[in-house]
Amino acid sequence: MTQATSHQINQHVGDPSSPRLVSPAGRLAAQIVDGVLIAVTAGIGWLVWASWLFDRGQTPARQILGHVVADARTSRPVGWRRMAYRELFLKFVCAYTFGVVTLGVFTLIDAVMVFGDRRRTLHDRMADTVVVHR
Repeated sequence: MTQATSHQINQHVGDPSSPRLVSPAGRLAAQIVDGVLIAVTAGIGWLVWASWLFDRGQTPARQILGHVVADARTSRPVGWRRMAYRELFLKFVCAYTFGVVTLGVFTLIDAVMVFGDRRRTLHDRMADTVVVHR
């Protein structure tokens, strides 16, 4: 990654053109809101709502909280395909499967990585994304 690209996505106080990364607490809030919405709608309502939002790089919770999943290199919101890959395959299928197989170790590692470089979790790194404020 070039220095300019890294600079483009990092948080800079007083630089309004730079996207602000969502804090670990903000990301946890989005996970909780999505979880509640999935439970309340038996997953179906969440999936229908999400299918309308994926092309904007959002889930229902991310829309409510003003977060956008963006390309790590360009800071532009990811499209429908990449969002579906990130949310449905990486976070749901892989995280669930690997979480069960590793007795939760995979899930813990994924969550703890949010405190590292550019607040990217393991699934963010696999999808080459960051989560920013809209």
